[in-house]
Amino acid sequence: MAIKSNAQEQATAHNRYYRATGFSSIKAFFGNYVNFTGRSSRSEYWWTILFGTILSIVAMIAFIAAVVGSAVGLDPDHLSPERIFSHMGIGLVVFLLLVIVFALAVLIPSLAIVIRRYRDAGIPWWIYLIQLALNAATNLMPKDSTAASLLSWAVSLSILILTLLPSKPLPNDGAAPQNNLDSRINPDVFAAPKAPAASEAPKAADAPAESSAPEKHDDPDHPYTEG
Repeated sequence: MAIKSNAQEQATAHNRYYRATGFSSIKAFFGNYVNFTGRSSRSEYWWTILFGTILSIVAMIAFIAAVVGSAVGLDPDHLSPERIFSHMGIGLVVFLLLVIVFALAVLIPSLAIVIRRYRDAGIPWWIYLIQLALNAATNLMPKDSTAASLLSWAVSLSILILTLLPSKPLPNDGAAPQNNLDSRINPDVFAAPKAPAASEAPKAADAPAESSAPEKHDDPDHPYTEG
């Protein structure tokens, strides 16, 4: 899988990885680290979400395996989260540090790719800021509040719907410049026919009209015969 866009589309979208798929979306994610002005297609966005989800699942499985492994050597009658985490020791600290560093490293490009996806779908970028503000407001509401849960679900659902919207057409989308034509194609075939110049016009008026009648034979001594 690769980048399914040409140079002109990438320049118009202000994103050299526009319409990236597969592992190219990872390059697009970090290559557009602070790109808040371009556009990102659905494929680029959702491939990035897929890889992020897979990475989160792998990290969670590794963490659970480490916790279970630490709990195996402890007295089952006196198990507690505090004892398990203390038994993990430096390993837990390193894991938490890696999680924090990674979260900070992907914070800015994660915001940027959503804004680019919104812009590609024709949605004003500031809508996402409103959604983030509403989501942050749920943390100020009482815990186990129904209103907070509904607001959080509404924000998440709206983000999902907006990121699923199709891309708006790019300006001059699909109009490849003439210098990008296949070398086997003669570019002159795409040019409009030129009107003949005045100097090249047929000089029919100046040329004597040729008679289609047979020439007259007036010599009586040598009569004209066919054959």
